[in-house]
Amino acid sequence: MAQIRKPFFVLPLDLGTMVCSAAVAGHPVFNLNRHKAIGLTWQADATEGLWARGALPAPASIDFAAMVSANAQPGTYYRIRLGDTQAQVDGGAAPYDSGPLPFISPAITREDGLYHSHLELPLQTARWWRIDVSGHLGTFEASQLVLGQKREPSRFYNFDWEYGVKDLGDLTIGPWGVMDEQPGLIFRTLSFTLAWQSEAEFEGVFRPLIERVGRRGIIYCAFDPEPTAYRQARTFMGVFDKPPFAKGVRKPRTFTQDFVITSMI
Repeated sequence: MAQIRKPFFVLPLDLGTMVCSAAVAGHPVFNLNRHKAIGLTWQADATEGLWARGALPAPASIDFAAMVSANAQPGTYYRIRLGDTQAQVDGGAAPYDSGPLPFISPAITREDGLYHSHLELPLQTARWWRIDVSGHLGTFEASQLVLGQKREPSRFYNFDWEYGVKDLGDLTIGPWGVMDEQPGLIFRTLSFTLAWQSEAEFEGVFRPLIERVGRRGIIYCAFDPEPTAYRQARTFMGVFDKPPFAKGVRKPRTFTQDFVITSMI
């Protein structure tokens, strides 16, 4: 039986200045950095391979990378390189080079045809990044590129966690049984509680996160990062419905936090 891992959060870095090998008109590579606009995508003909490259505003710690909501195929591969200079990520001497990796891993088929890559790597400090896509036939399309550092709790969540949906539309039934529907998107939701956080964990890991994100910042959450066929469905990226304030418990210097995420993917 597959194990269950603790969730982790990633605050997506600003990807900085970006260039790419090619882009379809109206779908520039800069859309990979518009983390609040999930409907905007980078598109490019990938039959001959393609790449995107960027320089972060400042060197940053990175131990996670993901490309989100891409029309990947069974033969699509990607490669991540991180370094201090453009020459390092463009050449063969990058301090970190993932090598070609299957985009859809584990191999599954999603009804919507959109997939998220998932790469956990040894902690790097880098300024430059580059991603290459190969083996894809036709036009490649992706919505977001997430680079950042994982924040993982020391304990598992409480037993009363929930998967759900938030329907942005509406439906009313009139007195004669006529349904009046207001169309709208349906977003997935995730709700869970992290209890028995130590003072050091809250102050060192979660306070800086929630004070930066608030209710408007974008957060990435891998609720169960274990590489199973369900990992993609357990990946969320969106906003907190409410800031996850820390609540005191009976034991002094110990906290509980409730997390409610509305996911755009």
